[in-house]
Amino acid sequence: MAGFLADDQARKVRDATDLVQLMGEYTTLRRSGQNHTCCCPFHQERSPSCYVYDDGHYHCFGCGAHGDAITLIRDKERLEFVDAIELLARRAGIQLEYRRSGKPEMPRGERDRLLAAMELATAFYERLLWESAQGASGRDYLASRGLSVDVCRAFRLGWAPGGGALVDEGRRRGYEPELLAKIDLAIERNGRLTDRFFERISFPICDRFGHPIAFSARLLPEAERRAKEEGRGVGKYVNSTDTPLYHKGNAVFNLHRARVPARDKLRLIVMEGPTDVMAAADAGFDECVAVLGTALTPEHAKQLGPVPGPDGRLILLLDGDRAGQTNALKALRTCLAVGVQSHVAILPEELDPAELLKEDAGNAAEGARGKAAMERVLASARVDVQHLLRAVAPRPYELEPRALLSAADEVLECLRPLKDAELVTLYLRDAGDYLQLDTTMLARRLAGARDADPVDEPATEQGERLPQLSAEQDACLHILIQRPDLRADAFDRYEFEPSDLPEAWRPLVDLMQRRVEATPGDLVDDETLVERPALRAWVSHCAALALDQRVPAIGDPPRRLADDLRQIRLTRLRADRARLAHLMAEAERGRDFAGLGRLTAERLALNRRIRDLEAVGTGQV
Repeated sequence: MAGFLADDQARKVRDATDLVQLMGEYTTLRRSGQNHTCCCPFHQERSPSCYVYDDGHYHCFGCGAHGDAITLIRDKERLEFVDAIELLARRAGIQLEYRRSGKPEMPRGERDRLLAAMELATAFYERLLWESAQGASGRDYLASRGLSVDVCRAFRLGWAPGGGALVDEGRRRGYEPELLAKIDLAIERNGRLTDRFFERISFPICDRFGHPIAFSARLLPEAERRAKEEGRGVGKYVNSTDTPLYHKGNAVFNLHRARVPARDKLRLIVMEGPTDVMAAADAGFDECVAVLGTALTPEHAKQLGPVPGPDGRLILLLDGDRAGQTNALKALRTCLAVGVQSHVAILPEELDPAELLKEDAGNAAEGARGKAAMERVLASARVDVQHLLRAVAPRPYELEPRALLSAADEVLECLRPLKDAELVTLYLRDAGDYLQLDTTMLARRLAGARDADPVDEPATEQGERLPQLSAEQDACLHILIQRPDLRADAFDRYEFEPSDLPEAWRPLVDLMQRRVEATPGDLVDDETLVERPALRAWVSHCAALALDQRVPAIGDPPRRLADDLRQIRLTRLRADRARLAHLMAEAERGRDFAGLGRLTAERLALNRRIRDLEAVGTGQV
């Protein structure tokens, strides 16, 4: 029976964890007085609304996310409470003490046992690669790729022989095959559990703290050739499937090593495979990572974007062949869709990074030329939209009008998800200059102006009703529907967010943030509202009703919008203050004076924001 962690253990881990450093792994922080502020890592926003306080807790005034280091790691890494404490303890070098029946014990938690099994497999494969005769073919292959023994050992490469060798080793060490199957180290073949990987070089994939959590396993070229001759379909790389430790949609190869060098060098380089990353590390480019077994996902982009810092670059450096460049475009579009700026570097003559760097690994002069060539490639990286324009229209002056508009629409489709109106304006200017098209026309096409095909209106569900809005919320939405020119101010200057409204109304605010310049008719025709009949009917009513025909009439929309948005924000902040008052009373009753101190500091900051907004309303500022 597993033991439990006493409160003093959680407190020890919490006190040893630097919350600012931990939060900095998910978002970029800036100092604000004695505290730090950042864009919340739990919801998308342009203006920072999350505060990290110097007493070890954080609070987001946008979505309400609140907690300490343990809460942050639990929510971001999807861990149970004990797993989160164990993870942070390993990070801080703390030996946890488990208790049962009042007696100290040190049993492992379930996550720790799975990590220990992964460590067992990693060490076992390492020994076979370097110390066994069967690992010789793997050693020869790595040498042929110009990878030094030192870098291979540093990345903990191994040889997976298969044939049940790992399962047998696990049994000897107290790890049953069923446990290995949980982390995809064993699978069922012919009615019994045996090794998942066989006759492949193993590349450990690690979590952000350097613990192996999965493998990417590479088949040797000779075995790949034989399989093709025999008509057997085999993959060059086989990667672990999703397990309790590993989720391929957000795992990144070598991120735990590259994070610090990337911040120092103000660039993080995304490559295609592990051997590329290792060759780069061998040449001194230790700020490189790879996405394995899947295309770059929005979760990858959000995770990688902040790593090099606000002044750094995320550089996509994929293989120079057609497939690599296609993947680079997909990755670029994914980054744009989540608001992460990227740069794309082009490798020459269909080379991959390892080939460019290798030249002659044993010749210092040739190696220096390889490094210089890589630096030239990285220095020539183009920012996302500039690369996209040249990819879809390499010679725009040769295109017929229809083809030119098609290329423009392909670029505009990538800009559509962006919510920063000023950034979109700059991108439209770049696109207009390159394609020699009028920027106003591009903006109109971006807004989606088109003749809508007649469709059957979906029937509104019986009894479907929208939640009641306050007078201020109702007026604000009506103004923003009628006046696209005021939307940028509402979203950027006054920080109007979907969370300021009841859930059912938020898709409308999201839509107007995506399509800042859309006309009322365009909003009504958007598929977002077509799928929500009640909301669409309300927007149609507002689109047809002039602001000066409302009761009461709105005669000065800009002034009314500013006043009402301020009132909406005040209402939200006052509700937060009431919530804090309740929490403070509970803390006082429970004699939680440390918690009471944190809540008091939070209330003081909240009161300052409320006073500032109230002063604006009374004309005192």
